[in-house]
Amino acid sequence: MYIAQKELRVQDIVTEQVQAARTDLGLPLFNTTGGAAHDFIQKLRKQGLLSAKNTPPAPTEMIWKTEWRLLYLPSHRIVRQLSWSPVIDTVPITSNEQTHHAFLITVRDPAIPTFRVTVGKDMPNANLFRHRRGLYFLRLEDSLYIGKSDEFHVRFSGHQQKKPLWWVFIALEAHDTMFTLDAISAAESLLISFWNETTVIKNGNRGSDQRPAFLFLQQAVLFSMAASAAFLWLLRTQVFDYTEWTIPFKSWRGAGWPQCYIDEQ
Repeated sequence: MYIAQKELRVQDIVTEQVQAARTDLGLPLFNTTGGAAHDFIQKLRKQGLLSAKNTPPAPTEMIWKTEWRLLYLPSHRIVRQLSWSPVIDTVPITSNEQTHHAFLITVRDPAIPTFRVTVGKDMPNANLFRHRRGLYFLRLEDSLYIGKSDEFHVRFSGHQQKKPLWWVFIALEAHDTMFTLDAISAAESLLISFWNETTVIKNGNRGSDQRPAFLFLQQAVLFSMAASAAFLWLLRTQVFDYTEWTIPFKSWRGAGWPQCYIDEQ
């Protein structure tokens, strides 16, 4: 709304922006008939997250005005919808890779190709990841770490000091070289920003600072949306014999959080 230079009144925030955000996260709609909704806006003002009274509500931090990653984030609602009942094929794992699990996941969107998703807790087997370019999640003791790599088995060695409990690697199943380095860097940035909205993230920055050309940005948006949906499907439906097969959602006192995010479409 700020970028579009639209006037944004308190009533607009209460009846539209807050409600849309709650729908995105699977939460019940806010009761706008009483004073609680307006009290909520006043609390945001006191915390410095909205402009002061008698001025049009607008972002108070420059990052919300100029951050390209926040402008191109996929919708949480769409991600949760795509994560519901994707087409799944299990990829056979050889005996020396029994600590790994691999799936081919096709979400119900014709613009998104099939992804190969590999899950493990030990050192990745080089044969599974050689020549595969993708994004990965590391479950640390108290946070989530997100990265990109075209040599995940090599990159993982540098992460061992973080003591990850488990990892998930997501890559295109076919035509992997079509996923350019510009696109994968942008997808990493979008993934970090997307999951930072609901989860405790370990990354010290948001990845690449440069917005890529639109063609690569379009690839990145689709990849980050599909990767998030596949990751959410794993969290909801697959119980592996790993320590803490959950992610560290940010604490919030809302009823049903974070179960509503995982369990509802």
